[in-house]
Amino acid sequence: MGNKGHRNKGLIQKAVRHLEMGVLMAILFVPLTTFGQRSIEKGDIEIHTQLTLLTVASDDVPEFEKNMSGLSGLSRKIQIGEEYDWLLYKSDSGEYLLVNFSDGIEDILTLDHYRKKFHEHKAGAEFDRAIESIKQLDISLDRNYIKQMLLPWSTVEEISVSEFPLATMIEYRIQTDKIDEFDAEMRKFAKLLKETDYPYPLEGNRGSVGAYGVATWVWFYDDRTDYEGKNNLLDWMSRHNRMEELMAVLNKIGELAKSKKVYHLRYKKELSY
Repeated sequence: MGNKGHRNKGLIQKAVRHLEMGVLMAILFVPLTTFGQRSIEKGDIEIHTQLTLLTVASDDVPEFEKNMSGLSGLSRKIQIGEEYDWLLYKSDSGEYLLVNFSDGIEDILTLDHYRKKFHEHKAGAEFDRAIESIKQLDISLDRNYIKQMLLPWSTVEEISVSEFPLATMIEYRIQTDKIDEFDAEMRKFAKLLKETDYPYPLEGNRGSVGAYGVATWVWFYDDRTDYEGKNNLLDWMSRHNRMEELMAVLNKIGELAKSKKVYHLRYKKELSY
């Protein structure tokens, strides 16, 4: 879901969960399951992305952001490498979305990988202090899963978060016996966007680990007023005389989706690396 002008490599594991004992947990991954489209080939998968959605108690937000900012600054200072990059977004409703990248499931990094890396750079004590501080906060893990960005579902291969710091993520739950139909509609949708030169990039993703039957659209933009106003999708397609095609695709996707959830997000550069 976006990058900083290049394709990030690797997954960072910093998801934290507030348990009764206040223990910081590494995420436990279930065996890999993915959408079963017969039409999706290995070359259609651009990158794997881990999404970790966190809720931080309002009283603990300043301390959480202070520690994440400290880890961000420390990472830049010691230059731990782009394979350890992460993006942090904050939603309109206050959740934090941690986004990390990998070429594949085998490249997933855990908290221990990061601890080892910081210790190798003689910054282990600072890293450990920040993590210990986060452990004491009231933080709940709302969602954690792996998704695959699919080129046939997308209008770009990569984006720059400095150019598009805002995002809207739409998360669909698809009827599992209708997945191939959803794939066909997504291909039509991406093609329609490209043919009309729609100005905002779209990344289309299918669920992988922890998200079988989930599909996400991620729209990227620089101004929400324009995204929802003069450049909104319906008006754009109407001006290009493609409204009938658009509505046919959207209506079909609506039939295939069991539910839909929308997140409006803002990139927090100072909390990212």
